[in-house]
Parts: sequence; C-alpha cells; structure tokens
Amino acid sequence: MKVMILSDSHIIPKDNLISLLKHNQVDYYIHCGDIYTSYEKLNLNNFYLAKGNNVFNKNIHEELFITIDNIKFFITHGHRYNVNSNLNYLYKIGKDKNADIICFGHTHRPYFKVHNKIIMINPGSICYPRGQYNSPTYCIFDTKNKKNSFYDANSLLPYDPFKKEPF
Repeated sequence: MKVMILSDSHIIPKDNLISLLKHNQVDYYIHCGDIYTSYEKLNLNNFYLAKGNNVFNKNIHEELFITIDNIKFFITHGHRYNVNSNLNYLYKIGKDKNADIICFGHTHRPYFKVHNKIIMINPGSICYPRGQYNSPTYCIFDTKNKKNSFYDANSLLPYDPFKKEPF
C-alpha cells in the first residue's frame, strides 16, 4: 500500500488540496495537521487528519493511531510535543504506543529517521517551507518495501530535501 503523508497546508484552498491528493496514486492519505481554516470533511476514502495548532475545528482529533498493512502509524501535528526543540518526547510517546511509524508536522521541515526500528517522518509543509528547505514537500511511504520518497509539491516530481545544493 502507498500512503501519502503531508502537513501544514494552511491557506491552500480545499479544491487545490484535493487536486494534489488525487494526483498521487496512493491508497491512504495522512495529513499531520494545519489544514485550511474552514475545514469541512474531504470526500476521499482513507483520509486521516490530525488537528494542528492553527485549526480550531473541534471535530478533528489531536492524535490518531491507525494500522495499515500491519504497520502501526501514530499521527500528530507535533506542537504539543515540542518538536521545534527536539524529538525525544515525541519518540518516547510513539514508542510507548507501540508505533512503527510516527508521522508529525508543525516544523515545516522535512525529516526522516529510523531510530530503534521506529520510523519518524515529517513530510515538511506543502505551503510554507522553512529553514534550508526551498521547496514545499510531501512524501509517499510504501508499506511493502518500507521506503519513503519525498516530492516537490509545486512540480509534483520526486525531490530530495536532504541533498546539499551547490552554491
């Protein structure tokens, strides 16, 4: 199964977000929070959304725990775990919940790391990239081979946000 993971879409209108989601041939969608302010449920199968720090809709869960292909995903925005400072607390919570994959956002910076067999993924922001990351990003995780690929949200092409660009 292929899982599209995205976060921090903020001001992207609903129709544009749906177009981006449907462009990708995936089985599941995980949004790690901070979706457009007037959020109304998207008519997409297998769409999971965690509440962000800029979303005030009370019908959105702060955290989600789902299983896809026997892989346990812990989904949160991350702001309540102080992810701007370090990831230790978020990792501990994910480990305590027996997560295989921890998906989070909030920093607007892509991140991918495997720590003690737990995969931590921040897809970056599809709207406002921060830091040294010039492109808005999202990623697709393949549950069969456990590979993760990042994409540029503007060009929709594969993108390596961790590759150092020459001066």
